[in-house]
Amino acid sequence: MSSIIYPPLVEQAVKELAAGEPITAAYQAQVYRALVKDEIIDEFGNPTQQALQLGWIVEIVEQPDLSWQEFTDLYPVFVKFAQNFKKLDGFWEVSLEFKSLLIHELKRTTFTEIEKQQIQDYLGGRTE
Repeated sequence: MSSIIYPPLVEQAVKELAAGEPITAAYQAQVYRALVKDEIIDEFGNPTQQALQLGWIVEIVEQPDLSWQEFTDLYPVFVKFAQNFKKLDGFWEVSLEFKSLLIHELKRTTFTEIEKQQIQDYLGGRTE
């Protein structure tokens, strides 16, 4: 892999498209250029309005006071972990221990790429 850090949408696209094949710096650059050229992302890696409107990219926005069903509609990976979640201040939260376990498991092949992305999206908006 290259030492260039690409935006998360590019990294996700590269992993999905590579389907387990080795990823080269040239391949990453090619995917980035194609996503920008096709107006899926802007040059900073943000989704374009067109990509959002057409559903090519789904923006996850977690609102307060979601039911468990609404929460797992956003993050289906968590359906099997219901016992680890509690609703606090209107949001579904996990213990620091379970959060650490999720982070550890992200580095392994326990989850699919889509599940890993869901976990990263969930954890990305939460601080220790």
